[in-house]
Amino acid sequence: MPRSTATATSQEGTSKSLVTYLCGRPGGSPALARRPQTSPRLGRWVSRDDYVAYLEAFAAHHRLDVRFGAEVTRIVPSAGHRWVATTSGGDVRCDDIVVATGHEHLPWTPGWPGLDDFAVPVAHTSSRRSVAGLAGQRVLLVGAGNSGIEFAEQLVRAGVAGLWLSMRTPPTLMPLQVAGVPLQPVAVSLARLPEKWRDAVARRISRLALGDLAPFGLPAPAQGPYERLRTSGVTAAVDRGFAAHLKAGRLTIVPEIDRLDGTRVVLRDGRVLRPDIVLAATGYRPGLEAMVGHLGVLDTDGLPTAAAAPGLWFVGYRPSLNGNLRLHPAEARRVADTITRSRPTARRTSPRRVPFPRRFADCRCGGG
Repeated sequence: MPRSTATATSQEGTSKSLVTYLCGRPGGSPALARRPQTSPRLGRWVSRDDYVAYLEAFAAHHRLDVRFGAEVTRIVPSAGHRWVATTSGGDVRCDDIVVATGHEHLPWTPGWPGLDDFAVPVAHTSSRRSVAGLAGQRVLLVGAGNSGIEFAEQLVRAGVAGLWLSMRTPPTLMPLQVAGVPLQPVAVSLARLPEKWRDAVARRISRLALGDLAPFGLPAPAQGPYERLRTSGVTAAVDRGFAAHLKAGRLTIVPEIDRLDGTRVVLRDGRVLRPDIVLAATGYRPGLEAMVGHLGVLDTDGLPTAAAAPGLWFVGYRPSLNGNLRLHPAEARRVADTITRSRPTARRTSPRRVPFPRRFADCRCGGG
């Protein structure tokens, strides 16, 4: 029951980022194909619009009862069934509930000192569907995670008059591909190596592909991408032109914000900026507290614990450098199999093979 009234929304011009031979066919599973192939129709990278079409075709083929605009506000135990979900469209009673609202659900903006009286517009990047309207403006972009790095590249292309990127911790910046080989299948192939080996390989790839960015204000991070993901949940950032713009002087790296003062932004090193707008690429929160926080199934970071309540399942809350769209279907299959096994009288059926929508006919994906 998605809260949104649309299948998906996205920033205008978001780069293609899903490798076609790592995607899953409708009814199949995302898996690495034996021989990587790309789609003549879609190219190597599946765009946001093509992926939305894929989801719509899947829902239509299986006649799924997808209720847009139905917000689930609270889940509580039930006497007759195991659970009752309170929604904007009425209560729903069921034995099993799968919560899949996403690891990055609610936009989060820091409460900087002086924010309430700040005279300059402040907005989270999630609220901007296009950056074209920012041409000619001086922009302070806060946050150097994956979305911040990509947003910075879009702002430069949009023709902003000036761009500062404020960061606290330098990201691990990885190329989208090396010598024509996408990095995602490389990450999959490294999955069984020890963490320190994977971090060493990632650092080496980053340095060889992008060079030393320290002279341009972006030093190498103290943690490797896998260690940082494990300890903080922050993923690596993907370069789609950011490094070239940084080297060319089209943006400037600055320290984190100390406070906001009238129309001025005071940085931790004492420098003062006067931007026309402040954009926060400062991440998201799962936002599960109101829905299930009272059930004791969340940890101190608001993420589901391993010991969830019977019949209450969570999918999509473990970020991965191997690709979330590859990981989440595997999680969903495990949940579905467990629910099926818990009902011995239920008739097991094999999933139907779903024909490709016309636009996906050339996508040679691993499946099965």
